[in-house]
Amino acid sequence: MSKISIGLPVYNGERFLKQKLDSIIKQTYKEFELIISDNASNDNTERICREYLNKDNRIKYFRQEKNIGVTRNFEFVLERSNGDYFMWTGVDDLLLPEFVEKNIQSLNKDNECVASICKINYYQPDDENIEINKKDLEYSELIKKIRNIVRPRNILPLNGDYSKKSRKYLKKSSCQVIYSVFKLEIIRKSIVTESFLGNDWAIFLNVLKYGNLAVIDDVLMYEYERGISGKGLISSTKQFNRGIGVVFPWYSLTKWCIRNLGIKFYIKNMDYFVQLNLEGGFSMIVNIFHNMKRSGVRK
Repeated sequence: MSKISIGLPVYNGERFLKQKLDSIIKQTYKEFELIISDNASNDNTERICREYLNKDNRIKYFRQEKNIGVTRNFEFVLERSNGDYFMWTGVDDLLLPEFVEKNIQSLNKDNECVASICKINYYQPDDENIEINKKDLEYSELIKKIRNIVRPRNILPLNGDYSKKSRKYLKKSSCQVIYSVFKLEIIRKSIVTESFLGNDWAIFLNVLKYGNLAVIDDVLMYEYERGISGKGLISSTKQFNRGIGVVFPWYSLTKWCIRNLGIKFYIKNMDYFVQLNLEGGFSMIVNIFHNMKRSGVRK
């Protein structure tokens, strides 16, 4: 049986970690290694990881001496992978038991496929106890509507020539496809080491150069509704971007696409990049005013 390496980059994940590790251990596909990179967490992440390390010899745990950033932490787990397949998984996302098995079966059915994922639903934990006032709710719904215009949450198969499938990915596909099961040699050739908002999009645009994405028509993964995107665009931008990219959130992604995929690619998809950057600028303005109002309320 072929082995899959499961990469779990984590920072301060104590709230979700036990549930996550249980969902991985319960996978029906047993031939895996789980590589955890703890990004210098200051909660109980280390204690929980070491507890599970003693339970299952398929788990490998690494603790970073200092926080190396999100992008580098994702690279770290990939670099230490030894399987035939590879997947990243988020600490706050849930995998149903057949996630790995069915996606590997899907990959093996078609030589043209280099990645496979399932349909995804969204959840909030039973213990969710975050009070949301009316203004916060209105803001959250507004941002959601804006994002859905430019970046819909559709999990769609991507096949055909590169021009066709890359445009479909940009215009219609969810960025959650980065949590697909990949052929290891393909994802290694596709990695983007630069840290910027949309780094995962760039990686997947590289993946599509080598083949297609298959989608299983079953829900086998649940994404936490209030994940990293729920922190707001300002927070996400500061976490990933540098320089002018802090002011214009999608500038760095746009620049990367021009530099690595060519001016013809950019021109063909110019409508998308214009819309994306306008959405980013508008969302930043809305985010700033929302934060100012919240600060005023606190005072």
